[in-house]
Amino acid sequence: MIRFIPFLILFAVIENASCLGSFLYMHIYNSGFHRDVHYTLKFGGIGRMSCDFMLLQQFPSAVYVDTDQLTNLKKFKKINSYIPLYVDVEKPASKASPFSLYLFETVRKEVNITLPIHFRYHDPSERKFERIQIESPTLYVQCRGSSTKRLLKSMGTYRYPCPSSAQIYDYDKLNEAEYCDWQELEFSNVPTVISVLIPVGNSSSYRFVLPATLLVSWIGSMYLIYIIIKSGKRINKKLL
Repeated sequence: MIRFIPFLILFAVIENASCLGSFLYMHIYNSGFHRDVHYTLKFGGIGRMSCDFMLLQQFPSAVYVDTDQLTNLKKFKKINSYIPLYVDVEKPASKASPFSLYLFETVRKEVNITLPIHFRYHDPSERKFERIQIESPTLYVQCRGSSTKRLLKSMGTYRYPCPSSAQIYDYDKLNEAEYCDWQELEFSNVPTVISVLIPVGNSSSYRFVLPATLLVSWIGSMYLIYIIIKSGKRINKKLL
């Protein structure tokens, strides 16, 4: 029995090597309220496998994506994304809701995806900054051929939008996306959770900012009215 143990170990190593492995690296670039999330995915054990993958990214209410911006990026073949709803970019964080975003690509040795994101304004607070965390996405794979499906260490099968949903540009047709079976895969590494500090208005300045804003607005309005009346009189004199 002991002499068969090395063969069992070798068989396990070969089996793991032949399975599809995935590594995810997340980084965020730029500063302020408008930034880019960059995903780098590396796959091992691809061989002759023909697969598509999907990243399911959950965003908190403090984050939004500009659907019009993503539509332009999709037209230039820079991203394949789908959001099952229209994102209201004007809502503050307190009135917005979390949402899901789907990113599609073909499985290759290395895939790079850049997603532009934006942060919503927060209600005034005594804190100077608000910490926003973006969790790592979940990976799903869809392979063609029964032989390749056996090489997947799936954690379960789920129904999610097909890759063709990325070609929907009309907001009225977002609910017409087709759904496919996806196999959930676990990353071989532990992806990093992104943490960002966003500046927040100081609530203690409310008593000063509100009267000052009203005063400046009133002075500006009176000045505009004065200029309009003065210009009107000058134009009437020229006409007469």
